[in-house]
Amino acid sequence: MKPNSIYFSGINSFLITQFLFFIDEGFYDFRWMTNTGNWLVFAFYFIVLTMILYIINLGLGKIKANENVILGVNLIVFPTILLLILYNL
Repeated sequence: MKPNSIYFSGINSFLITQFLFFIDEGFYDFRWMTNTGNWLVFAFYFIVLTMILYIINLGLGKIKANENVILGVNLIVFPTILLLILYNL
């Protein structure tokens, strides 16, 4: 895996976490940003999602997956699975 995979994982995790907080905590706006407690939960979610995506990227790199496959997993497959899991909770 390339050295910038942690940055790629972080950017994708940030976008996913922003979307989740936009629809859940902020009631489709960004009012959640005014509460300090929400930022602590946001940081926790961000760190956990970044580590999960980073581990997935390392695994895909070890099996010599194509960069397009890695991009597809990061941008489409992982967020879809995550939303399906959260929707069914």
